[in-house]
Amino acid sequence: MKSILLFSSVFICLLSFGQRNPAYEPIHTSLVTWDSIRGSWIYDAVIAIKDNKPVPDRTFPEDLTPFELFSLAPENNRTDVQHAIATVTPDNFTQLMANLVNASLCGQNQGRSYGDPHIVTYDNTSYSFQTVGEFVLTKVGESFEVQARQKPQRDDFSLNTAVAINLYGDRVAYYAEDIPDGSNSPLWLNGQAIQLKGRTYYLPSGGTIRLVGRNYIVSGPLGEKVIIDNRGTSNRGFVNLTVNFPSCNLQTISGLLGNANLNRQDEFQPQLNQQNSSIANATSISRGFIGMNSPEFISLSEEVEQLYQNEIIKDFADQHRVAVDQSLFDYRPGFSTTFYTDRSFPRIIRTFSSIPYTNRDAARNRCQQMGVTEAEMNGCIFDSYYLNLAPNPIPTPPASTEGVVLNKLRHPIVNSNTVAPSKFPETNAQPLPTKPIESNSKPTEFEPAPKPVSEPNKPAVNFKVPEPKAPVISKPANEVPVKSPPSSPAPKNPPVSIPSKGKGK
Repeated sequence: MKSILLFSSVFICLLSFGQRNPAYEPIHTSLVTWDSIRGSWIYDAVIAIKDNKPVPDRTFPEDLTPFELFSLAPENNRTDVQHAIATVTPDNFTQLMANLVNASLCGQNQGRSYGDPHIVTYDNTSYSFQTVGEFVLTKVGESFEVQARQKPQRDDFSLNTAVAINLYGDRVAYYAEDIPDGSNSPLWLNGQAIQLKGRTYYLPSGGTIRLVGRNYIVSGPLGEKVIIDNRGTSNRGFVNLTVNFPSCNLQTISGLLGNANLNRQDEFQPQLNQQNSSIANATSISRGFIGMNSPEFISLSEEVEQLYQNEIIKDFADQHRVAVDQSLFDYRPGFSTTFYTDRSFPRIIRTFSSIPYTNRDAARNRCQQMGVTEAEMNGCIFDSYYLNLAPNPIPTPPASTEGVVLNKLRHPIVNSNTVAPSKFPETNAQPLPTKPIESNSKPTEFEPAPKPVSEPNKPAVNFKVPEPKAPVISKPANEVPVKSPPSSPAPKNPPVSIPSKGKGK
């Protein structure tokens, strides 16, 4: 048996070498000089990503992406690969490899969508985004995109109830409400529910999904990362989202999280100027925006704050709504992103300036005790006063590379979603061919589970979108904190149900 496995291993390696592009040999040589097993896998993984194919099964015990694995290499080895890339004629492969190496040597951009919700851009300005629908949170080039679904809570606030992510062709989604098949499986991959079962889950593109506490951490192969912070309770399901990608990534960046150009003043201006120049000149938001995390924000008048919010709701939001043919979400038959769209929301615009100072102080103490930073303090105070949401500091789960030591391997070790490396001692393990994985399924191809025979017929649903209504500008009556009534999350276990459009629908 050992001889058969060894022969298979040698055959696969020879086949891989026979197909290797000789022009890339300097890059391959520099990788295997660092680590013959791990370096060779990184090379083959990037080739697979270039060809839009599943990466090979890991041949080492670490549960890491190509980026995470290579970030553990000594810096001199990483710069050696960088120099090798410079000797090869540029193409798609060398660009991907350069992105991988550069990502291991540079920092990360970070953006957030949290609370009811508030947006913190890559350039570290922030704003409230109390709208309803599905929105492009960020899109980086063509291989990384994050979309968020916001559902109404009462007539004045919304929350993130679902997120969908594209990572190099893999479509990962998490549903805190409205699970597409009505089950208790909120995590989906390429149109099918999955469970992690206590292990890191390997994505076909080379990324991973980990569960740490209540945080699902979705990592891309070249340094992208989305932290899905599940904040659901018995009567309200929602998530906070933290998005990271390498700051040296020079691809086109768009979405609610901004353009990552280090300029806080132009997060709104380009989109508004391109769409409607008269609107762009109408208010000060197009000429510069005072973020919620700016010291000047607390001195804004209610009128100015409402003007900002009204412009964001009416114009900026539509710039980033998900198009029907570009949605990453899974839907039940007959549903689409239009079902979750409501341009008449919010019917009441709440403002920070309406919060009494005594309530601000009480909320600030609560937020500080929970570790919320000053950068997100005003958003935390806002959420605490209006919706009584618990403070939600930026999650800091341990890095997947924390404590990892890359011991030298004598033989490749089988490591896949179905085969744990611990079951195959290093002295006997040999690499196996990549398992076939279909990673190009689309939401429209999803078939829900058959309905029970005894299930009663459901009446037809009117999917007509309500006519837009102008938001009503008001402040809390007598400046008394608004108590949060019970929300209406989607039923968790019905045989068949219709996704809820939220309160006020």
